[in-house]
Amino acid sequence: MKRLLLFLFLILPALTQAQDDDYYRKNPNRRQTKREYTVLLKDGTSLRGEVVSQDSVEAVIRTRNLGEVRVPVDQIMKIELRPERDVSEPETTSRQKTDETYINQFPQTMRLAPTALQAEKGKLYFRNYILYVSQFEYGISDNWSVSTSFFTFLPTAAFSLNTKFSLPVSDRVRVGASVQYAGVQSGGIFNGGNRLFEGITYVQGLVTTGDWQNNTTYGAGWTISRGEVSRNFVATFGLVRKVSPKLSFITENFVLLGAGVNRSFDFAGMLSAGIRFDRRRHAFDLAAYLPVVFVGTARTSFTPGPFASYHLRIGK
Repeated sequence: MKRLLLFLFLILPALTQAQDDDYYRKNPNRRQTKREYTVLLKDGTSLRGEVVSQDSVEAVIRTRNLGEVRVPVDQIMKIELRPERDVSEPETTSRQKTDETYINQFPQTMRLAPTALQAEKGKLYFRNYILYVSQFEYGISDNWSVSTSFFTFLPTAAFSLNTKFSLPVSDRVRVGASVQYAGVQSGGIFNGGNRLFEGITYVQGLVTTGDWQNNTTYGAGWTISRGEVSRNFVATFGLVRKVSPKLSFITENFVLLGAGVNRSFDFAGMLSAGIRFDRRRHAFDLAAYLPVVFVGTARTSFTPGPFASYHLRIGK
């Protein structure tokens, strides 16, 4: 009898553990739950996903629609734990898809003009402007990026090399400088095979206030050609505003100023307005640009020109 009791005492725990393991094998979802959080940012953006890591500098959020997003802690208002869900459930319902928020992932430019915000470190970006101009950009560090633009159908005909440095002055203000060298090859097949290469450098100072989603940029740029700095400069003003979970409003405007301005007119500028369709890894821009020229009290009228561009973040 004692031997039987000893046998049961030793074997029953093992049987119980085996049954418990078998139960979880048959019910694998029992322990597979994800801890989801809602992260509310100061600009009103709401991110939903897992908090992968968090320190005194930034938090890494793994979202369903954006992948891993790095958010500075000073931009976070609050982090709330959502009710646990079973991984066997669909990740999104139709209502959740409607409520998804796509952040503006391309704050380093408005549309054409740069801001003092930087491309994300270690990320490669591609842009295309109305099919004719393509651009690649790479974030070397948090404060330095480089890019190249070229004529899509014949890169050697027109290209530019660009670099931008910027530094944070405060939590919501960055200052920077952008340097662009543009080269154009004229002639060629249209001039009996004789090619003429012309280059020009454009240097621009930038100040941006705000964050990725809502910001305002002021700029002033000068051209340098054959060692001489132009007597006139281009002033830039633009703003980006997140107007809905999937849309941003963007306006960028240019004014020609300075002693070198053509005296045949009193004012020359370019106004624009448009929207950006924000998506998970890319975005589309639709806009209209309006040239404005004043000669004395008369205004020369121009027809607004349509504009479209595409932005893509390459890689994870």
